[in-house]
Amino acid sequence: MNRIDAVTRRTARQGKALLWSGILAGLTFFCGCSTSRPPTDMVANAELHVRAAHDAGAEEYAPISFRSATGKLEKSKRAMEDKRYEDARRLAESAQVDAELAEAQAEARILRRAADRLAGRDDMPPTEAERDSRRPV
Repeated sequence: MNRIDAVTRRTARQGKALLWSGILAGLTFFCGCSTSRPPTDMVANAELHVRAAHDAGAEEYAPISFRSATGKLEKSKRAMEDKRYEDARRLAESAQVDAELAEAQAEARILRRAADRLAGRDDMPPTEAERDSRRPV
């Protein structure tokens, strides 16, 4: 009986050790997932790109891409406040791409207008800023 009791006790100890190691592994996994760092650098970078697009005139020359970038940036900031860091990271990346696109579109439109003026053809309707600059003061 001693031998059977010893085997039973050893098996019980191994089972408890296995159970506790499983619990510890599970806790480590869940804690690791929940402590992802906030993507503050990505959001700040996206904000810089949105500002650069604004400075390039994207609000006027590429309004759709610019609105998309600013909307995604705001959603990213809200996701950060709600501690949904993966959503915030994804939205910040998307906002940055949209801002870069808006900036490139604005610069291309400005250059196209300048080239058309130099060539003597002004087929494009004037922008609001151009209309305002032509009005007498």
